[in-house]
Amino acid sequence: MDWDATPDEGSTESAAPVSGRTGSVGVLVVDDSPVFRRGMGRAVGVHAGLELVGEADGGEAALAAIDRLRPDVVLLDLRMPDIDGLEVLDRMRDLDPPPACRVLIVSASLDEEIERTARAAGAVGCVSKEHARADICAAALRMARE
Repeated sequence: MDWDATPDEGSTESAAPVSGRTGSVGVLVVDDSPVFRRGMGRAVGVHAGLELVGEADGGEAALAAIDRLRPDVVLLDLRMPDIDGLEVLDRMRDLDPPPACRVLIVSASLDEEIERTARAAGAVGCVSKEHARADICAAALRMARE
């Protein structure tokens, strides 16, 4: 599949059929930067054991995609213009039924306080956007199997 042919900005349409997953970890990439989101989506798409199930460009779109796609892992940006990643984590609890996905916060600015706050809100971990995309994918796969 040509990953440049992903759905339009903000879309939560699946880039790969969720029902076709067999043994792979379904990943939703959420980031307001189209460059980071698409690059991360490409990295997920070629990483063994992972499958890109969708992308979202903000918190509201993320909640809709999480509710509809039920990914195994969400790579969630912390700072977004509509609602931030912490609020997404909080509002995920209100989805019916609550999703069983694991959330990894991916942010350009991380410190101990942000990491503590994110974990308290329900994230299983945090990783800097400065890490190689392959390393972020490996972290997503590891946490999905924990």
